Amino acid sequence: MLLKLSISNFAIIKHMVFEPSKGLNIITGETGAGKSIVMDALSLILGNRADIKTKSEEGNAEKCIVEGVFQLNASKFKALFDTLELDFEEQTIIRREINDNGKSRSFINDTPVNLQQIKAITQNLISIHSQHENTQLTDRDFQFNLLDNYAGISNQVFEFKKNFNAFKNKAAHLRECEQKQQAWLKEKDYLNYLINEFEQLALQVNEEQLLEAELNLLNNAETIAQVSEAMVQLITDNEMSVVDALNQLKSQLKAIVNVSGLSKELYNRIESSIIELKDIASEADNLKQSAMPDAVRLEEVNNRLLTIQNLKRKHGVIEFNDLLKEQSVISDKLLTIGNIDYEIELLKKELEVAEKDLDKVAIKLHVDRLKAALKIEAEVKQILKNLEMPKAEIKFDLTEKAQFDEYGKTEVVILFTANLGMPLQALNKVASGGELSRLALSFRSIQAGHSDLSTLIFDEIDTGVSGKVADTIGSLFEQLSHQYQIIAITHLPQVAGYGQSHFMIGKREEQNKTVSYLKTLSSAERVDELAKMLSGNSPTDIARKNALELIKTISS
Repeated sequence: MLLKLSISNFAIIKHMVFEPSKGLNIITGETGAGKSIVMDALSLILGNRADIKTKSEEGNAEKCIVEGVFQLNASKFKALFDTLELDFEEQTIIRREINDNGKSRSFINDTPVNLQQIKAITQNLISIHSQHENTQLTDRDFQFNLLDNYAGISNQVFEFKKNFNAFKNKAAHLRECEQKQQAWLKEKDYLNYLINEFEQLALQVNEEQLLEAELNLLNNAETIAQVSEAMVQLITDNEMSVVDALNQLKSQLKAIVNVSGLSKELYNRIESSIIELKDIASEADNLKQSAMPDAVRLEEVNNRLLTIQNLKRKHGVIEFNDLLKEQSVISDKLLTIGNIDYEIELLKKELEVAEKDLDKVAIKLHVDRLKAALKIEAEVKQILKNLEMPKAEIKFDLTEKAQFDEYGKTEVVILFTANLGMPLQALNKVASGGELSRLALSFRSIQAGHSDLSTLIFDEIDTGVSGKVADTIGSLFEQLSHQYQIIAITHLPQVAGYGQSHFMIGKREEQNKTVSYLKTLSSAERVDELAKMLSGNSPTDIARKNALELIKTISS
């Protein structure tokens, strides 16, 4: 329930505090006084986006602040607050702040929140119905919400929509996979040709580097053999080889190894050198043997390197490792093409199961709506009868479609006629403005009776009616106020007369600027306000008498 609404620096409102009572609260005022601005401010509290155009025209003035204080039921809201990770308080404050640049901040009990969190709470708290919503009677969403709330299947419909959206997403994914499959099938033969080419070549890691080293060896084989032979000859194979010379030197040192420690060290070093040189000669001989010219192998290496170079150009790569990566990419793509066939079959099976489940639920929802429609028709006819439309007929024409959508398999058309003997026709073709207002009020009354809301706001929903119908609307508001907190903005004295609390919005000049103000009317002021509504801004004594009589008649 709304306990208090505070508005600061919002359009022509400098500061305003609205504290409605528990029952029926009436708000009246001349056109342009600011009633719609109060509704705009309240819409901010309900989580709607801020519009910089509605902010104060004072330029660099203080930021706009709209704050609502609500009395919440712990049994209903505590779990929701926990889900939203917010601290629950029975008196909860929702605040919106709008800066001069149009940016806004939102708070619940001084904790920063986003608009989705605000809406999650207030959608279960307040509902606003305005004259502009009369055209929504033909809106598909409105009609289904009315039926589903009445039938008590809103949760099932919500779950159905979730599953339907998942079904749609999966079906879209299937179409995407099938499109990929078609595109890839055209590419598959070429990819197989490429991968076969790679497999036949059987490329090895670092192969190009190893081949280039071998090619360098083969190209210089003759020179290597000559140098190696010369090394062997010099070290071991000629008459004056280095090894022979060192052996002679070793023999000479042998005679003095026991005389001098230094000579013994030199002897050992010469002996080690002889061993090392013999090893070098052996390695040189091996090098000579391995570097023998081989024209056949030279051609093989050149051809292999040429093949690798051509393959790199073909795949647009420079490094050999990138060529190996390209082979891996092609292999993975071929594997994906193979996997997509399996994925498509799996998706088809899943969609088949999901479609059967959705179809079963959709049929059940349709049956529940058929039952609810009959009861709604009867209730609406009774309310319309009280609203001076005794001959009105209304019918919810529900047909079961072959295919389901987000609402199931139900198609809704509301048929209506206001006059006896006239055929039922689609609502948007036959209802006048006044008739739409009364139909809207009927539907809203039925909706309210099947919801957990605590506050209902009617914004000039009585437009287009007068006289006895207006009185009936006021009576209907009064009846609803026994169950809900009702806030009704009206221009009809017959409706205003039913109010338990009466507020008047006016405007005045302050410091050469027009500002709106809100006033709680006393009993005497209420009589004057009703008199103005009956006869104009300068009510006569007769108008005051009529206003007083109106209040007494309603109260009796």
